[in-house]
Amino acid sequence: TSCSDWLDVSPRSESREQDLYSNEDGFKSALIGVYIQLASSNLYGKNTTMYFPEALSRHWTIPVSTTNTLTAVSNFDYTNSSAETLISSIWKNYYAAIAQLNNINANIQNSQVVFNYGNKELIEGEILGLRAFLHLDLLRYFAPVPSVAQLSDEAIPYVTEMNTDQNNYVSLTYGEVLEKITEDLDNAEKLLANDPIISNSNTVLNSQLITGENKPKDTWQLYRQNRFNYYAVLATKARFYHWIGDTDNAVYYAKKVIEAINNDSSPKFTLATEQTYTGTDANLIMFSENIFGVHNPDHQNIVEPLFKAENATLTQSVEYLNTAYESSLSVDDIRYRNNRYWKEEIYQNSAKTNHFFKYIGNGTINPLNIIPVIRLSEMYFILIEYLESNERFNYFNAFRIARNLNSSLDNEITNESMVVNRLEKEYRKEFFGEGQMFFFYKKHAYLQYTWPTLFTLPSLNAYVIPKPKK
Repeated sequence: TSCSDWLDVSPRSESREQDLYSNEDGFKSALIGVYIQLASSNLYGKNTTMYFPEALSRHWTIPVSTTNTLTAVSNFDYTNSSAETLISSIWKNYYAAIAQLNNINANIQNSQVVFNYGNKELIEGEILGLRAFLHLDLLRYFAPVPSVAQLSDEAIPYVTEMNTDQNNYVSLTYGEVLEKITEDLDNAEKLLANDPIISNSNTVLNSQLITGENKPKDTWQLYRQNRFNYYAVLATKARFYHWIGDTDNAVYYAKKVIEAINNDSSPKFTLATEQTYTGTDANLIMFSENIFGVHNPDHQNIVEPLFKAENATLTQSVEYLNTAYESSLSVDDIRYRNNRYWKEEIYQNSAKTNHFFKYIGNGTINPLNIIPVIRLSEMYFILIEYLESNERFNYFNAFRIARNLNSSLDNEITNESMVVNRLEKEYRKEFFGEGQMFFFYKKHAYLQYTWPTLFTLPSLNAYVIPKPKK
C-alpha cells in the first residue's frame, strides 16, 4: 500500500507524507517506488532502452507510414507530433523520478527514524547515485555532442530539491551539470562503502534460500544487482568520464568494476559465455554481467506486442542482421547462433516476421523480466577504446573469447580508427535492444550510419534532442 500511495502523483496531504516517512519501511517503500517507475514502459521498461534510442540508431525496420512514431524518430524528425509526444513523456518521466528521489532525500535528512543495519546510508547512497545516473542520461540525450560541447553551453536542469513543477526548472550550463554529477557520484560512492554487494557474492544476494553468516540480517538488502549498488556507482563514473573524454578516470573506474572480486577471490561480475545459456538459470539478458538493472514483473505485457506478435512492431530483416552479426565470419557468436536471440517465423500467405527474443524468451530460455541498464561489457569496451595497444588487446581478447568471435578480429584493433570501427560493430551486436548504440554514435560524432543502410544525419545538431516546450 505504501508503494502505491507513494507512486500516486497527485498532491499528497502533509499527514500522508508524514505517515509514509514515519518508519524505516516507509523509506524503503518509497525508494522501491522509484525503481517501479524506472522499470515502467515510460522509461527503461520500454521507451529509453528498446524503443526511442534504438529508433534513433535505426536498429528496427522503419515503417513506411510517415505518421508513425518510429519513422519520425528514425529520421530525426523531431517536429512530428507523435515524436514530440514521446520526447515530452521521456523528459517528464525522468524528472518525475528525480523529484521522487529528492522527496525521499529531503525527508531522510530531517528524519528522526532510527535505521537498522546501515540502511540509511544504503538509501541515501542509492538516491544520490540514481540522481546522478538519471541526469547523466538526460545530458546524453538533450545536451550537445560531447566532443563539441563547451562548458558554457546550456545543458539541462539539474534538480536537487523537491519540486514537481517542471515548468520552473532552469537549465544549467554544461560545466555546472558535470560538477553536480561528479558531486553526487562521489557522495554516493562514500555512502555505499558498506554495500552488502561488496562483501557478498551476487549469487548469495540473489538467493532467498541462503542461510548462515552470509545472509544479510535484513532481506531488503538482497537482489542488489537490481538496485543502484556500489558497483553501479563505479560503472556510472566510468560511463560519465568516458562520455566527457576523461580517459584516465574512465579507465580507472572501468577497471575497478572488472577487477572486483568476492571474498573467495572469484570475480564479482563475469562475461557471458556459451555456458550462460545452459542450465536452470539460463537467461538472455546476460545477468552475470548486470551491474544495474530494473525488474518489472509485468514486463511481458509491454514487450510481447513489440516483439512476439505476428506483426511485431520492433523487428529487423535476416539479411541485415547477418551483416550486423558478421554471420559468415563468426559463425559461433553466442548472440546469434542457434536462433538464440533471433528467429524468423513464416505465417499465412508466406508473410515473415523476424522475432527478437532478448526480452520475451525464445521457447527454451524464459524471460527474467529484468532490463539491463549497465552491463560489464560496456566496461570492457571503455578499456578497449582507451588503453594502449598491448593492454587493450588483453581485454578485447577476453571479450572475443567469451562471445566466440573469430580470432581474425584481433587484426582489426591495431590503430585508433580500427578500434572505433570494431567497437561500432560490437556495440551494435552487444546492446541490440538496450539503447546504447545511439550514445556510441553521438559520443563519436558520426555524421553517417552505414547499417542497416546508408543514412546521413542532417548535422551534429540532430543528436541534440529538443527539450519539450513548456
